[in-house]
Amino acid sequence: MEVKLPRVAVLVCATAFGQQAPTPLPEGVYRPGSGVTQPSVIRKTDVEFSEEARIAKVSGTVLMSVIVGEDGKVRDARVDRSVGLGVDEKAIEAVRTWQFEPGIKDGMPVAVAVNVEVNFRIQGESRWFLMRAVFNPPEGTTRPFLIQAPYPPDTITSADIKNGPHGSVAISFDVEPDGIPANLHIEKSSNTALESEVIRIVRGWQFRPGMKDGQPVSVRCTMEFAEGKAR
Repeated sequence: MEVKLPRVAVLVCATAFGQQAPTPLPEGVYRPGSGVTQPSVIRKTDVEFSEEARIAKVSGTVLMSVIVGEDGKVRDARVDRSVGLGVDEKAIEAVRTWQFEPGIKDGMPVAVAVNVEVNFRIQGESRWFLMRAVFNPPEGTTRPFLIQAPYPPDTITSADIKNGPHGSVAISFDVEPDGIPANLHIEKSSNTALESEVIRIVRGWQFRPGMKDGQPVSVRCTMEFAEGKAR
């Protein structure tokens, strides 16, 4: 039987906005405002999905803090809000290659700290998608790698497109040494009617387990799912 793969679309929000973090900036680095103009993207590299993000049907937003230098090049990029499953690394890899029109102060280019949002959207035939994944491997342990993530074969309806996500569920579980999720626990939910379906979804997923000293070990994971049309 022929399997129709979901169509993947990566939408990049190329406009940077003023960084809100209260941490002090390095000497010679400014924030937009008070006579400092905001850098603007003039050339960017497309951001790719990681293999795991495609499998998991990720639709989420990576928020990054970067410094745009006087030459318009990105430096000191870091992730402030993570999506996981290799998506953060892909976002950093691409944004580091972007070229900006640098910020200006007193008629001269200066280094400016800004935030950049990179929005990942995947379109498929399921009404479910994954917003975020966080692993907590013990020290010296590699994180599990997602290799199989079946979803219910639901068709997106016109109501889904119009109304957007109907609810979200955060679930935690252990990825056991055999790569199977166990000890599932609902952490929070905006719609209790969705909880049992999320549990069924996760029970069907398969991972390559985390490893420590050459041996597979159990690793705790938390994932946040949303039901509806990703926007």
